[in-house]
Amino acid sequence: MKENLRRIGTWARRQGEHFDLYLHALPQRTRLTLIFAILALLSVTLLFICGSIYRIGRNDGFNARRIDTTREFTPPFPETGPRCR
Repeated sequence: MKENLRRIGTWARRQGEHFDLYLHALPQRTRLTLIFAILALLSVTLLFICGSIYRIGRNDGFNARRIDTTREFTPPFPETGPRCR
């Protein structure tokens, strides 16, 4: 197990070095544009996550009003027998 973790760590470091070399090969303006695009993507994702958490925490009963299965439920067996009396 330790050997596998060491190999994964080595692989991750190598990938980081490759990415670093790739970024340094790009012009400064392209690097800044790429960084700002990544930050914008992360911020939009964070807004969606926070909005979802807020909607869950608000608990306004939206799902309870929309999904009302108690009225449509029909028992699978007839209500006869010793248990139903």
